[in-house]
Amino acid sequence: MKALRYLGPSVLQLQDVEKPVPKAGEVLLRVKACGICGSDVHGYLGLTGRRTPPMTMGHEFAAQVEALGPGVTTLQVGDRVAPYPVDFCGQCDTCTSGNAHLCPQKRQFGVLTVDGAFAEYICVPAHLCFPIADGVSYQEASLMEPLAVACHAVNRMPDLAGKKVLIVGMGTIGLLVLQCCLLKKPEKIFVTDLSDSRLALAKAMGADVCCNTDKGEKLPEQVDVAFEAVGAEGAVRSVMDALKFGGTAVWIGNNKPVIQVHMQQIVTRELQVKGSFLYSLEDFKTVVGLINEGKVCLKDLISAQTDLEGAAAYFKTLAENPGDLVKVVVNP
Repeated sequence: MKALRYLGPSVLQLQDVEKPVPKAGEVLLRVKACGICGSDVHGYLGLTGRRTPPMTMGHEFAAQVEALGPGVTTLQVGDRVAPYPVDFCGQCDTCTSGNAHLCPQKRQFGVLTVDGAFAEYICVPAHLCFPIADGVSYQEASLMEPLAVACHAVNRMPDLAGKKVLIVGMGTIGLLVLQCCLLKKPEKIFVTDLSDSRLALAKAMGADVCCNTDKGEKLPEQVDVAFEAVGAEGAVRSVMDALKFGGTAVWIGNNKPVIQVHMQQIVTRELQVKGSFLYSLEDFKTVVGLINEGKVCLKDLISAQTDLEGAAAYFKTLAENPGDLVKVVVNP
């Protein structure tokens, strides 16, 4: 089978590799769509240490069941599924408390040394596969994973009703955070980005105030809650500056291991900072329902589609000059 292999910083190569065979409890999936995540691009550049070559990236995927491993009775060949891309032990205290995404023994498909879905086929445990409704395309279903990231982040703030909210960064995650926030009925949502086209998309999706910080546009007022969806020092600084006294920031971006923060600002204004990493199994189940029931807008986030042969060129574009691209989906 064909797979797009990461061989080192800025080096991707389409290779012939052995087709996997499902073990007991697993299914063989024919990958139909896999989104290029921002973390994949940073991994491709060798910036994060979370992609160890040689390996196959890709964790935002939707697929069709091709074959069943021994003992699998919950799925059938031909089923359309979106997998929860975190394989966990299910036995440790973290897993049994509902936080399987933080399991010390977890394996994330397409991360570190675990091969992912920028390939024609992949094997995953059957219990990680969730159904895709007939009216949902594979490309839309591949966005279940980033939507779960957004859902988990917004759930870090259980009550947004009547609050003023800021979201910094209108990439895929930021736009999905916007949609998750809207479901919680805040008083007003402010968004910032460097791209007018992304801000226009955010406005169409329901943002109240859109500011292009590249043009010097500033927020008209401070906010109760701010979500950082970029992972850059400047973006972190802007969310902290925007908070009211006693406000809360939720950091989602995960591009650099170390940044500088204004500690005195946090202390003297009694600000709170919450990290948000991945998503629980329950978060994923929630977004499966949101997508299958048509409660979120996904089509407008897909800027381009390509096959495995064209994927490397899109990685280069996203790394060097993404322009107005939001989500690029690879269709193996």
